[in-house]
Amino acid sequence: MTRVLVSLFTAVLLSTSACATTVQAPTHAPALGSDAKIVAKKNKTGTYAVTLDVTNLAPPSRLDTEATSFVVWLVTGDLPAVRAGALAYDEGDRRGQLEASSPSFAFKVLITLEKDPAPASPSGKGIFSADVVARK
Repeated sequence: MTRVLVSLFTAVLLSTSACATTVQAPTHAPALGSDAKIVAKKNKTGTYAVTLDVTNLAPPSRLDTEATSFVVWLVTGDLPAVRAGALAYDEGDRRGQLEASSPSFAFKVLITLEKDPAPASPSGKGIFSADVVARK
């Protein structure tokens, strides 16, 4: 019985991860040495759950003396960038995380350094950008 449950649990884990799209990429100056992982997965409502995890990330104020936050933006096609939120940043672990959603399966993820965690638009001080095309 235990083997059956373990096999079933493993199959469920493999099938859920097989449906997700993962993009891994390094950040760029001034945040050199950091790595970002994006996982996008279609959910039951037809939108796409987006999970972002950035590791080895220096505090925002060390990258720009005026910055207090890392803000994540989703850009679909030629539309303006939409703020997904500020990274939940842990200075001790040097890690930032965010969960968001996108109505589109294809989008660009941007991370910018910002003075305010809720700006109306990106400042242009980007540390990361990656194109994501999730499985439909």
